[in-house]
Amino acid sequence: MRKVLLIGGAGYIGGYLTDLLLKCGHEVCVYDKLIYERRYLKDVKFIYGDIRNTERVIETAKDYDVMVIMAALVGDPVCEINPRLTNEINTLAVRNICERYDGHIIFLSTCSVYGKQEGILDENSPTDPLSKYAESKLAAEDYVRERNGTIFRLGTVYGIGDTHSRIRLDLVVNTLTMKAVYTQKINIYGGEQYRPLICVKDIAGYIEEAIRYNIIGTFILSYENVQMRVLAERIAEMVPFTRVEYTDMVFQDIRNYRVSNQKSKNHFMYPMLYNIEGEVQEMIRIFKENRIKDINSSEYNNGNYIKENLKLL
Repeated sequence: MRKVLLIGGAGYIGGYLTDLLLKCGHEVCVYDKLIYERRYLKDVKFIYGDIRNTERVIETAKDYDVMVIMAALVGDPVCEINPRLTNEINTLAVRNICERYDGHIIFLSTCSVYGKQEGILDENSPTDPLSKYAESKLAAEDYVRERNGTIFRLGTVYGIGDTHSRIRLDLVVNTLTMKAVYTQKINIYGGEQYRPLICVKDIAGYIEEAIRYNIIGTFILSYENVQMRVLAERIAEMVPFTRVEYTDMVFQDIRNYRVSNQKSKNHFMYPMLYNIEGEVQEMIRIFKENRIKDINSSEYNNGNYIKENLKLL
């Protein structure tokens, strides 16, 4: 078993990952600034800190074999708010850590680095970042690669993580499910765009295996490539009386790409355990039982929350 430091471990992906690592017997410490959380009461070692405080990160990390870097400004809207901060947090902080940490670094990147391309893309395909978010993640990848670390390029994440961390309602599967339940209407702009999708819980499974067996390299993590119109129709079928409306209006998010996860299948034993239908059904239950008091609260939307709370950074 390994000693693991989770930078940004109190977040959407880090929440379930923390639980899984503890269950698998690893020693875990969560290092997080709690930007989106008001408290952190999970029974695990916790250090309050900023990823940009390199001295504090390195001092903490000297006792750990593996560091998983998840702390970041995540998503196109939030990264456009203040490009300087995006660069500081998503790129420069990672560079500073890589220059001084000698252990195994696992870094969460994004398939958004591919932008808009035809065909099925893999880890060797050219990149074409179309946003500050994708640019900042791609730049950080270089530093992790120089340190012989592990890079996971994530498809669009969806689903329910652990019971402590907030659900994100600004991710396409989660958003469309929420719209279906509360309005019985899903609006799709264009609809021909593809997205690679992966459940938040499956991501944790891959990270745990990379930790356990010290797996190095760059890997795409995706369960399936889905067209937006097909995704909307699949979700609508699970929520009675939901209609899907299409418009030809050009949507501001012009990403459109499909990816191959064959390399991950070749290097990992972990079998993906979660699918869209299962996670959507779980979200439907949560919404219908009114377990989220205010779905319109900015705390469930990265971009809106940071706009209102920029001072927290």
